[in-house]
Amino acid sequence: MTQYYYLVASLPMLLPDDPLPLGSPAFLELCREQAAAEDHALLARISLDAPGFLPGDPAAWREYASWETALRDELAVQRGQRLGLDPEPFLRPAPFVAGLTAVVREALGAGTPREVEAALDRRRWSRLDEIETGTRFDLGRLVVYRLKLLLLERRMRFQPEPGRKAFQSEFRRILDGASARTDAVAGRTGMES
Repeated sequence: MTQYYYLVASLPMLLPDDPLPLGSPAFLELCREQAAAEDHALLARISLDAPGFLPGDPAAWREYASWETALRDELAVQRGQRLGLDPEPFLRPAPFVAGLTAVVREALGAGTPREVEAALDRRRWSRLDEIETGTRFDLGRLVVYRLKLLLLERRMRFQPEPGRKAFQSEFRRILDGASARTDAVAGRTGMES
């Protein structure tokens, strides 16, 4: 496997609660310049949205994608149980991962949807740390870096203020509509008297 000593050593450290030191475009450009073309292509196709791997992909990506699929399956099972729905249509082939049931149960009990997602992302980061220990200055390390970068970018896209404003606007619209209906009913009642 190709070693990327300079590239790995030159990347800024990623910490789960720190600001994003560089974005995916900058990371992928560095990789395009310094990594083999097939390694760059792999890094560019890695996604948190579709954690599938192809034959020949590096162990770090296969391990994470399999674990993420098992995590999503367990989420589907537990959410299905809560809603009284069959999770089977949502399940994908995944390995058994010991302890995942408890991890998901704890995350789902974290509170708001944002707190649940934060708890899941903390576990994702922890799993990436575990995978990273088996890498050196190779493609596996770059895969882990890319996945951590994607987690940070997803967290950065969450902006509570626009959501809060949209909620308040919709809530005002509903209240105004209810008030108008109340006024209309009161007006009809007054005409009948």
